Amino acid sequence: MSETNQELPISADLLEILRDPAAVQEPQKYGPDPGKLELVHNSWLVSADTGYKYPIKDGIPVMLIEEGERWKDTPVEDLPMPPESAEPLPVTDASDPDLFIGSDEQGGLSYAVLAAGLLFVVLLLIGLWRIRSGKGNESTPD
Repeated sequence: MSETNQELPISADLLEILRDPAAVQEPQKYGPDPGKLELVHNSWLVSADTGYKYPIKDGIPVMLIEEGERWKDTPVEDLPMPPESAEPLPVTDASDPDLFIGSDEQGGLSYAVLAAGLLFVVLLLIGLWRIRSGKGNESTPD
């Protein structure tokens, strides 16, 4: 990749740790490091494993499986630029009792998986920050 960190829409560190959530759910199918993503057009993350394409909107990767699947059959050269021009996904009714505990048809499990994934990424970034700043390597006297 010939782009410098100033030109990247997301940090190089984040790009290195992000993975396609659909591929990560099937490591036996995609190998020991499933879901590596490639930055395309400086606005999209593309998974070679699943073919899913995730837009980066306002510097934030939209890592919803439904969003990646939505663009799977769109050739890279036909992806909307910028991604904000894409039509939004339909909003789910928050009063639906099956929203969080519901069936896969309602997307309830997807929200729980998304929340867990986001928490994991935040904790991972905090850990990386602590390692880089030297706060994770402090030793206490016995």
